[in-house]
Amino acid sequence: MDYTSNAFKVIGVFFFLIGVFLIVVGTMGGEWPSMIWTMVSLGVLSFSMSYLYPQFKQKDERMKWIRHKAVFYSFFIMMGVMGIFHLMISLQVVVLSAVDLLSVLLALNIVTVFLTMVILARRY
Repeated sequence: MDYTSNAFKVIGVFFFLIGVFLIVVGTMGGEWPSMIWTMVSLGVLSFSMSYLYPQFKQKDERMKWIRHKAVFYSFFIMMGVMGIFHLMISLQVVVLSAVDLLSVLLALNIVTVFLTMVILARRY
């Protein structure tokens, strides 16, 4: 029996619990650490992989196509997101440090790639 899918779920819960802990500590301390977004995105990655693992294990043409299209779509989504962030920072709607901005962009990149894979796997 293959327990890898369940292992991804356990790891996802672990990352979400770390994210909730960081949110609580950040709220109590008055400043949120930039690592919160990374932990939550890794939780999303783990839950996505728990759904996708049985299909990725097959290594067929369909999964290669899904991976290729997910990265392709995510590239354009991230270009749009970076353009929006650039506009918001230029107009001083949002004030972020470089570390915070990179953390948010990393988390959004992880989330968009893996959620796009899940959407494409469900659709095709």
